[in-house]
Amino acid sequence: MNRRNFLTTTGAFLASKALYGAAEKNETYVYVGSTAKGEGEGIHMGKWDPSTGTVSDMKLAFQATQPSFLVSGRKKGKTFVFSGHQPQPTMAALSSFEVDSSGSLKIINTIDFEDLEESLIQIVLDKRCDCLVSASYRSSKVFSFTVATDGRLSGPVSNFQLSGSGPNPRRQTTAHAHGAVISPDNGFALINDLGTDKIMVYKLAASSAVLTPNTPPFFTGKPGSGPRHLAFHPSGKWAYCISELDSTLNILNWDAKTGKLTFVESVPTLEAGADITKNRAGEVIVDKSGHFLYACNRGPAEELLAYSIESKGGLKLIARTPLGGKEARHFALSPDGRHLVVAEQSTNFVTVFSRDLRTGELNPTGNKYPLNHPSCVVFV
Repeated sequence: MNRRNFLTTTGAFLASKALYGAAEKNETYVYVGSTAKGEGEGIHMGKWDPSTGTVSDMKLAFQATQPSFLVSGRKKGKTFVFSGHQPQPTMAALSSFEVDSSGSLKIINTIDFEDLEESLIQIVLDKRCDCLVSASYRSSKVFSFTVATDGRLSGPVSNFQLSGSGPNPRRQTTAHAHGAVISPDNGFALINDLGTDKIMVYKLAASSAVLTPNTPPFFTGKPGSGPRHLAFHPSGKWAYCISELDSTLNILNWDAKTGKLTFVESVPTLEAGADITKNRAGEVIVDKSGHFLYACNRGPAEELLAYSIESKGGLKLIARTPLGGKEARHFALSPDGRHLVVAEQSTNFVTVFSRDLRTGELNPTGNKYPLNHPSCVVFV
C-alpha cells in the first residue's frame, strides 16, 4: 500500500469511527420483529452491549401476531417505535410506542384497516418523524400516515393500489409492493414492486403525509428481475436496488430535483455459474459513512455480502461470509457500526457478526439468540 492509499484508508476509517461513535450514546436497546403466529409472539427486546456485541435480557415487549417489520424515530426529545402486525387475515394493524428509560414499549395508539396477509411488509419514517409510509405485499397497497408530536398515528392519508404483472409465472402474476424508502432529501417516497419490476416514485409532503405520483411515476427494471428493497447512498447521488428474482444489485443514479432513477450497472450477487432460480437475493443496506454496502443471498448459498462503494458509486465485492443459518430476512448495523445483527427467519436465531470499520469485512462472533421467526432488527 502506498502512502496516498494508506492516508486515504486511514482517514476514511477515522471518519467512520467518529461518525458511528457519535451515534452510540443514546442507543442501547435492540428490538426484533417476528413473522411468527400464535399466543406469546410479538416484538422482543433486549439490552445491547456494544463492547461485546451481545444482547442481554431478551424478552417479549409487546404481544402481537406477526409484527414483521419495525422502525424507530425521534421527535421532540422522545423516542418512538412503530410496528405493523396482523390481527386477522383480512385486517392490518399499525401501532405506535414510546420507548421509556428502561427500553420498555409504552403503547400510544393502534389503528387498524382492511388489508390482506403480509400487510405492512416494510414501513419507513420520513427524516423528521412526521409521517410513515408502508408497503403491503399480498394486496400490493401503499399507505401513508401522519405521526403527531406525541407519536400518535393517524388513519391512512394516501392509499394507492398497485397493479400489473411480470414474466415470472410463479412470483409475478400480480403486483407486489415489497420495499419502502424515503429519499435523503425527504422529498420522495419510493416503493419497490417485485411483481411488475417497477420502482414507484411518489412526491412526499411529509407534514401532511400526502403522496403524489411523480413525473415520471416509476422506474422500470429488467423484466423478471423482481426489485425487492432499495437503499440510498448518504450523498444522495445513488440508489442501490437488490432484485430478488434475478439475484442482482442494481446501481442507479438519483436525481433529487426530478425524482428520477437512471440505470447505471447491474452486479450479480451470486458467484459465476450459480443457479439463480434457486436463490433469492434479500436485504440491502449502506453504512452511515457511505463506504460500504451489505446484502445477502438466501438459498443454497445462505451468505452475507460485503461491498466497498467506489468514488463514482460503483460496487466492489469484499467478501462472502457464510450466514451459518437460513433466511437472513433482515439485518441492521449497530449504532457504532462495529456489528451487524441478522434475523435468521428460518433457523429461529438473532445472530451477531463483528464488522471491521476499516475494511468492511464481517466475521461471526458466535453470539446467537433464539427467537421464533425473527424478521426485523431495530436499534434504539
